[in-house]
Amino acid sequence: MTKYIKISVLARETAKKVCRGREQWIRYLDVASRLYKYPFEDQLLIYAQRPDATACASLEMWNERMFCWVNRGAKGIALIDGESERPKLRYVFDVSDVHKARRIGKDPFIWHLREEHKEVVLAELEHIYGSTNASLPFENRIYEIAERIADDFYEEAVDEVIDETANSFLEDLDGDAVAVRFREMLVQSVGYTILKRCGCDMTEFADDFTFDYIHEFNTLRTLSVLGSTTSELCEPVLIRIGRTIARYDRALLQNRRYTGNHN
Repeated sequence: MTKYIKISVLARETAKKVCRGREQWIRYLDVASRLYKYPFEDQLLIYAQRPDATACASLEMWNERMFCWVNRGAKGIALIDGESERPKLRYVFDVSDVHKARRIGKDPFIWHLREEHKEVVLAELEHIYGSTNASLPFENRIYEIAERIADDFYEEAVDEVIDETANSFLEDLDGDAVAVRFREMLVQSVGYTILKRCGCDMTEFADDFTFDYIHEFNTLRTLSVLGSTTSELCEPVLIRIGRTIARYDRALLQNRRYTGNHN
């Protein structure tokens, strides 16, 4: 069996595992929330091979942009190269697999949301996605935005789910029932991913993330529509949050340098 076939089988088997129930789907989303710049297919394979990964990049990216070298003995994470004309794998390495070159090596930017960031993050997101209920806590307002995003886009993808229901537990349901399940799963998946990446305590929201229908998306095709739509909707939101935090922190640092306050 070639390595490409092994990885293709791994993708299918992992898809079967993550849709078995709530806990399995949450474990996948935990990884996807950290690797939000990758498409679903890549997230799934990174989850299967390195569920502790935090920041992945190709060898070329580490070497040429970050001036980091791969540690001796480090094993690359195999991903399917969807842009190749023939079956082919490509490899990425986690930040834990590399070390910085002396003086010129760079750390990847991994943002962390602090309490002081919440106001500016909400202001930025509301500017793009609309206002939220100001009387609610930060987490509820983020979920409100996530729900709005999912509602705006789920109709564009639900027909694809309906077309792919063969051999899944969705197969015998009518289109309306499939749509209800897909919308609920999408809203919860987008909301969970964004809140998890923001560092929220997800145990406080267990009742909001039941993922009741995940077991019905039990084929790679149906799960891929859900997973791909989730990652496509989360990526721009999380990128914008990261940029907002970076901009805030730069301004704060510049102000401290200007005023001489280093506390």
